[in-house]
This record gives sequence, structure tokens and C-alpha cells, in this order.
Amino acid sequence: MRIWIWLGLLWSGWVAAEVYQPSPLTAGWHLETGKLFCRLSQTVEDLGTVAFEQRAGKPLRFWLQLAHEPRVVDAGLQIHPAPWQHRYLPGRRYAVDRIETAGTLGRRLVVEGAVAEQMLAAVHAGRFPRFDYRRPWGNVLSEAQVSVSAVRFWERYPDFQNCRAKLPPYSLDDFTDLQYYFREQQVELPPAARTRLSQLADLLQRLGKGQVVVRNVTAGAGKAAESWFRKRFLRVRRWLQSQGLTADWVTTGKARGKPVVEIRLFGPEGLRLYHYGRRQSRLTAAQRRRLDLLARYVNEFFPGQLVIHGYSDGARWRSERTNLALSRRWAERIRDYLAGRGVAPQRMTVKAWGSRHRVASNLTKAGQAKNRRVWIDFDERPLPGAGR
Repeated sequence: MRIWIWLGLLWSGWVAAEVYQPSPLTAGWHLETGKLFCRLSQTVEDLGTVAFEQRAGKPLRFWLQLAHEPRVVDAGLQIHPAPWQHRYLPGRRYAVDRIETAGTLGRRLVVEGAVAEQMLAAVHAGRFPRFDYRRPWGNVLSEAQVSVSAVRFWERYPDFQNCRAKLPPYSLDDFTDLQYYFREQQVELPPAARTRLSQLADLLQRLGKGQVVVRNVTAGAGKAAESWFRKRFLRVRRWLQSQGLTADWVTTGKARGKPVVEIRLFGPEGLRLYHYGRRQSRLTAAQRRRLDLLARYVNEFFPGQLVIHGYSDGARWRSERTNLALSRRWAERIRDYLAGRGVAPQRMTVKAWGSRHRVASNLTKAGQAKNRRVWIDFDERPLPGAGR
């Protein structure tokens, strides 16, 4: 039911007010339920739809969807008594949380959380929430008021609340940034990760579709990185299988279904050893990429200290003093690069060993190449006085 009211002169034009209020004879509520949502809606004749909507893991939303309103400004919401309740006064006016685009020409006026819960309680108590909004038409400011009817609400309210109670307290949005860190040679999933993966398995089983794709953050960092990633991936897949997902739901390859949930595993293997060439004077692009990952690992997860060991190849034409200086120079070069990526210098210690502690014979070029290296140890002990 639509009523026109002319309010007066504004902006050198007339302000037209439309009041939409449902007829008590036709007002009613329609309940829709899905695997991850519940929606209780009412059709507003000649205008659109109002609805309470609960999605898994999200706050309750209460919205008015306008089918053909390309421009809306200054929208709000207020609890009013039912038309026959003359002794009650309207409540405070709330501004809507957002105005969303709905289709090509439509708009959706939304409140959520505590205000939406308050509106739900008001309708259940027999009150009539009322949306108000304005839209400019040339030099005319048109105002509209939309009353939400509580008539027959009680018929659907219990089923709506039961549906809400059965929804999980998490949604797909809660699994959009899953990244798990591991200490060196750690395979076991931490308790928090197991809990989160159990929730993910529950959500995908409710949906009956989806794909979990597990990625290696340090892909391309060498055989050690790939080997430890594989062990951790198998542990993740085994845990998800124990929670009800079959093996084909979990992959390291291309996703075969939607929605896709990506899990990133981040371990330090492959980020500790750096060889340098006989005439090399600066870090290569590949070395910088690995050091960037190492800095990220240390800054985001590792609480301890780094011990950076420098070694040279002990070539016969060099003195040990020169070898020692060369090994120190390369260890310091890596320390300085990490410091430039945010690792606190006081968390790093440099040790130069010259040609000592070789890992291959210096009689061959291949052996010398293996001996020219920087090796980084992870010391789990936090820096004294550090409050991490």
C-alpha cells in the first residue's frame, strides 16, 4: 500500500514523501533456508523486499531491498509501534550501516549486528520498524518511508531461530588466509591448526563441495624445502581425512571444484644455505628471493636469533687471512640484507670460519664451489630482554 504526502518546499522544489505500509490482510513472512544461511523476508508491494538474514559466521543482517532506486541518500531506521498502539512513541533513529548495490538499478539498505538483533526483537514483540530514505530527482528531493509489518511474524519466527542455531559459527571468509608456520623439521600440526582444519572439514561437508589446495610458500627453494613440504602436506591431508573429507578433496595441484580454500605451509628448510661464486660480489636475484622469504619467516614467526656462519674455499693462492675476510664479508652481506628486510640486527650474530669446516675437497672446482657458502643456524633462545 503506497501513500503520497507533499511535505513542502525545499531546494526550490517540492518534497514528495511516499509511505509504504503493508495491508494487515496480505502481510506475511517467507522463510528460506540453506546449508549456510537462513532468511526471513516480507514482500513490500510496489517497492521490493525486507528481510532478516543470517549467514554462517556472520552477524545478523536486516535489510530493505529496493528494486528500482538508482540513487539513495540519508537512509535510516526507527522502531515504531503498531498502527493500533497509540500510547507508544517511536524509538531512536539509526543510520543504516551501508547502502549496497542490488542488481542494475536496485539498492539495499542494511543494518547488522546489534541493531539488526534489536529490530528482530522489536518485530517479535509486535512493533513495526520503519525505514526512511531520500533520493534526488532533478531539483526535487523525494522522501520515502517503508513500514515493516509484524503481522503473522510469530508463525515463522521459531523456525527462523532454529535455523540460526544450527548454523556453524564460521564461514568461508574465515578460511581465506590460512598459513601455518613450522619450525625446522617440524611435521606435527599445532593444536590451533588442527582445530581450524576440523572446522574447515565440517564446513565443506555441509556444503557438499569444494577443494582444499595446499601450497608451499618456499616452493623453488631446493630439494629440502620440497621434501619437508611434502611431509607436512601429507599430515594435513591425513588430518582432514580423519575429519571426514576424502583424499580427493585435498591436493597440491589445480583445484577441480569450488569453493577453493588455499592453505599455505611455511617452513625454514631451503632458506639456510647460500653458495657464492669465486668472483661474485653481490647477491643474485634467486638468493634475494630466498632471503626475502627468510626475513618474512623470522619477522612473522621465529622468536629467536640467527647465527650466520661464513665459509670460504681455501684456494691455494689465498692466505687464510684472506679466506677469513672473504667468509666474513659474505656473512655480513647476508646479515645486512636481512636487516634491510626488517630483521633486527641485534638478533643476528656473524661468525667467520675462513677455510675451516669444509664440506668437500678443495682440490676440485666443484668441491671449492660447495665450500664457498653461508650457513644460517636458528637459535630458539629469544634475545635477552626481548619481549616477544
